[in-house]
Amino acid sequence: MVSSAPCTALPRRGKSSFTLQRCLLGIFLATLAFLLFTLSDACVLPPPFQALELVGKPKPYYEVGEEVTYRCKKGYDQVLGFLTIATCEPNHTWVPISDDACMKRRCPYLGDPKFGKTEYPNGTHQWGAQVHFSCSSGYYIIGKAIINCVLKGENPHWDGKVPQCEREELTLVGEKELYCAGNGVWSSSPPQCKVVKCPFPAVENGNQLSGLGKKFSYRDTVVFECIQGYYMNGSTTSVCNSESVWEPPLPKCLKAAPPPNTKPPTISYSVSTSPSTKPPVSTVSGYPNPDGLFDDEFAQWIILLIILIAIVSIAIIILCLYRRFQRRKKGKAVRAQYNTYQKSLTTSAEPAT
Repeated sequence: MVSSAPCTALPRRGKSSFTLQRCLLGIFLATLAFLLFTLSDACVLPPPFQALELVGKPKPYYEVGEEVTYRCKKGYDQVLGFLTIATCEPNHTWVPISDDACMKRRCPYLGDPKFGKTEYPNGTHQWGAQVHFSCSSGYYIIGKAIINCVLKGENPHWDGKVPQCEREELTLVGEKELYCAGNGVWSSSPPQCKVVKCPFPAVENGNQLSGLGKKFSYRDTVVFECIQGYYMNGSTTSVCNSESVWEPPLPKCLKAAPPPNTKPPTISYSVSTSPSTKPPVSTVSGYPNPDGLFDDEFAQWIILLIILIAIVSIAIIILCLYRRFQRRKKGKAVRAQYNTYQKSLTTSAEPAT
């Protein structure tokens, strides 16, 4: 028999139901693996190390007595006497292996610079360590005071060179000669021998004209100028004073403002006498463009139109005058003929004697 009831589709399993099934399956498998592990003599994955890496792909579990092989990572060397093979023990542990089997590679040993000293804060020169340099009293360091042992590829190297220690030049600050000014007083205070080193005078967007050099000591003078498009804010000349400071301070080169417009102004008049913010009306054409300003091309067209109108007007006037002249000439000819005709009539009417 055929039913007249409408057909209905079977209910679909929702996404949440599918996810729940996956979670339950995962929990079941994890529980099963745990039970197999606890009831069997198998070992789980071998432990990870900082200096060691596993050779080959790991397996889900290992049987008792099974071995795995490690090797040293990049930047490490194997230490003699230490094994890199681990064995699965009955108590589910891997022995005997540790990070001590590999040791970091070292950068070359750096000795003390001349008139200086080298210190290794970490007590080693393996990669990742630092070395600090200092100079003896009366010397100053040229170069980097701290460099690092870094790993590049498989081999470590220092990221800088050993600096140099150069002797500091003492400068006599004050008057070289003193004299007794009277009353037990000298002409000035006694001078001092001190180290004066002003920083390198760098002015952005500027050029140094004089006083070029690498070192700047007491009373050294530098002169600057700004490059094109910039103007100087400050003094063009600075002198290194006794406190290792440039005096007056080094100038600054600032961006120059654009030059003023040299185009002569256009004479214009306002449309109304009342205050208004609208632009003036040009006297060239007398008609503003849609923006309220006067366009040169529009004015030229207006002037051309005026010239054409003037030429046409002059032509019309000349034509009118010419026609009037022709009418007057024709009228004179008619009157002359009429006068001749009248005269002939008068002559013919007179009696003959």
